[in-house]
Amino acid sequence: MAAITLGIQYLKYGNAMMAHPPHLRPKVLDKWKHNFLKISDIKIHYVEAGDPKNPLMLCVHGFPEFWYSYRYQLDYFKNKYHVVAIDMRGYGESDKPVGVENYGIDLLVKDLDEIITGLGKEKAFVVAHDWGAVVAWVLAMLKPQKVEKLVILNVPHPRAFQKLLMTTLSQFRRSWYMFFFVCPYLPEISLRSFDMKALISMFRGTKTGLIHRENFTDEDVEAWKYIFSMPHAMTGPVNYYRAAMRRIGTPPKDVKTVKPPTLIIWGEKDAALDVRAAENSLTYCTQAQLKRIPDASHWVQQDKPHLVNEYIDKFLAEDNNSTNDNNADHQNTLPSQKSSL
Repeated sequence: MAAITLGIQYLKYGNAMMAHPPHLRPKVLDKWKHNFLKISDIKIHYVEAGDPKNPLMLCVHGFPEFWYSYRYQLDYFKNKYHVVAIDMRGYGESDKPVGVENYGIDLLVKDLDEIITGLGKEKAFVVAHDWGAVVAWVLAMLKPQKVEKLVILNVPHPRAFQKLLMTTLSQFRRSWYMFFFVCPYLPEISLRSFDMKALISMFRGTKTGLIHRENFTDEDVEAWKYIFSMPHAMTGPVNYYRAAMRRIGTPPKDVKTVKPPTLIIWGEKDAALDVRAAENSLTYCTQAQLKRIPDASHWVQQDKPHLVNEYIDKFLAEDNNSTNDNNADHQNTLPSQKSSL
């Protein structure tokens, strides 16, 4: 269906559909401290704030984003933590290896593992959204010793999502784009067309965009267009979906329990994900809590940054042996509980 739509648009608009005006680097990207880290097979770009001697807060973005998705967190947490927001492989100014096989979940997890070590720490407070959260979930399952605490923004535990996708027709319909992204070339064409209209609509559209649009300014739009106008900027991000659908680097099925203390923050206006998946995710965690934000979208850390930051701040300050919180919407604080699913 998406292919037919693209064909009709091309017949109607011709080459104008793929016209790409130049996008200069906006000033909002330049007030930060940029750096690069060489890990085993690629170079990772990151932005940092705060004293490197402080505990490491590693911020991992999702699709279609880059480090700048954490602009509000970089400023807020810089006095307490060494806050590092990365461009994941294939994104932004990080390396973009060619080939779907270079985007398997095993390599993505290895990247986070090596980034933590490369930044001089044994473990980190990991804050992750969307695709970054998928990778962070698996990191916490496979290498819990690298995760001091885990903060998940609007992505369920992989097993919870898989179960909901297979048993709930509404969630299956919401996830149609994952199947479209398996197609060669077409996803990139769609995302680039009309000067990235579809990409920007994800953040500013009435269905999927931020509820609080003032938090995604015209300058922010230019930042996205600049980053995603770079060579091969669309293919790496789409390859995450292609690799996942081909099950490249998928961890063993029996690996599912998350031992580090976990906070799930959920913007309830998410057009793509059912909140039941977030609730079911608690089952897979030994210590976890869920915070709902009714007037926030999928882009929760950009949509309601002050509240998200407060939730994270309080959670990270709690005793590691306790996640008790009388204001939590849902909790699972039984340290010996195993997943029953």
